[in-house]
Amino acid sequence: MNSKYDFRIIRILRRRLGLTLQALAGRAGLTYPTVESIETNKTLPSLKTLDALAGALQISTSDMLGLAERRLVQRRKANIEPRSYSTRADKGLEKCRVARYDKGKLIRVVAETGDYVHVMGLHEDVHEFCYVLSGCVELRVEDKTYRLEQDDTILFDGLLDHAYTQVEAGEYVTIHIPKDVRIIEKLLEAKPEDAVEE
Repeated sequence: MNSKYDFRIIRILRRRLGLTLQALAGRAGLTYPTVESIETNKTLPSLKTLDALAGALQISTSDMLGLAERRLVQRRKANIEPRSYSTRADKGLEKCRVARYDKGKLIRVVAETGDYVHVMGLHEDVHEFCYVLSGCVELRVEDKTYRLEQDDTILFDGLLDHAYTQVEAGEYVTIHIPKDVRIIEKLLEAKPEDAVEE
């Protein structure tokens, strides 16, 4: 079957819940052969059937479709962003090499001591990860400052006003992940032992 969806994800979700094919079929009100043929990509399910399976797997239908969507390997060259992606207040855009993947972005910054990067024009409604590869950088998020050294990472809401100031020459990577990727939201619900001291 040639489809843009791969429903083998149902097997993974089913096993996480400790369900057999028969148990999942029963929960969803479907027959064993129907669930088996969907899970092995022999047939393309209707929306009604998908909705029943998603409910039985304790996941929304849209999330299940998102997980089932085939991901082709994509390769992009990181480039300097044109000024059209920045706002008048942005600084340091020329230091950024950006690779765009739909609404997601990877941004590599190589900076000298004292360089300042504030490029809110690149941001949409995203979570932003930062990973410092070398050197030392100070990240200001709203009115708080975080000192990040080699191999330090941080995650925050990318819509909050933020800027990076290079304390010691180095390199860091930021990753913008759209907020509609619900699994990342769980990372923001920090456990007490993971909380950053301010």
